[in-house]
Amino acid sequence: MKVGTDSILLGAWLKIENKYNKILDVGTGTGLLALMLAQKMPNALTTALEIDQQAYEEAKTNVNASKWKKQINVVLTDARYWESKNKFDLIITNPPYFDKSILSKNESRKKARHQDYFSIEDLVSLWTKHGNHNSELACILPVKESLKMIEIVNEKGFYTKKYVAVKSYAKDREKRALLLFSKQKTKREDSEIYIYASEGEYSDKYIKLTKDFYLNF
Repeated sequence: MKVGTDSILLGAWLKIENKYNKILDVGTGTGLLALMLAQKMPNALTTALEIDQQAYEEAKTNVNASKWKKQINVVLTDARYWESKNKFDLIITNPPYFDKSILSKNESRKKARHQDYFSIEDLVSLWTKHGNHNSELACILPVKESLKMIEIVNEKGFYTKKYVAVKSYAKDREKRALLLFSKQKTKREDSEIYIYASEGEYSDKYIKLTKDFYLNF
């Protein structure tokens, strides 16, 4: 699994909250999000779920090679059927989103990128079950899926806390949305970010947001 801009954006964008003591990372892949959160929140404990054996092994290797290995527990499991006695303050994911698209021939890529294995409805159900009464849910999705996600969250009686429109360039249409949901009633905050100022040059806002996680910034 490659390190993608989506996960970097999500991990960098999410603000540190003291209440985030127990975190659940769903579909951890390489372990990137779990490691980013451990870097930002050294007192938090993260459980990182992964369904694919190869990705799980890679995440374990990356976590064990880091100085945050005591903060992260990587679990090989199908998140839809996973059970835990813990309730989490934050659930975070860069979920599958190629709904009804042509399936990849590679089984790992298929599992990682398609809603055939883990749908938006599955994600909201997981948050409902494993999040405590004050928990939040953070994710990044394409615009179409983000609107569907907001609708499902509203139907559950929960709330959209933050919505960030993500663009490649300032004049482009938004392609992704950074989303933060809450089980508690809250006022929605809307904003936007574009990744590039020009071809091959990152925008100042993107650099400022992600500089703690890039070695060359």
